[in-house]
Amino acid sequence: MDHAEAVKLLPAYDAGSLGREDTRALHLHFKGCDACQSRIRMRRAVSHAGPDAPGPLQGLADPETQRQIARNRDLLIKILLLMVAAWAVFKWRR
Repeated sequence: MDHAEAVKLLPAYDAGSLGREDTRALHLHFKGCDACQSRIRMRRAVSHAGPDAPGPLQGLADPETQRQIARNRDLLIKILLLMVAAWAVFKWRR
């Protein structure tokens, strides 16, 4: 199952109306998809916060927000790796 198919099934999954096979396929997708894992963690955090949670916290469960968070996380990891590589080159040349 690809990410687009998984996103389409999420409302039915949240409602508990998915069949067994679709649920299994979705769970397999979750194991390999960072964006979906982030989304699940955020949904759990929002659900634990309850209905009195502040508005911005509720907005974090939005799929587009989750994509942006995953994109920013990946960019931060790349920047950190480049910084480590630059430091290693600098130390090696000394």
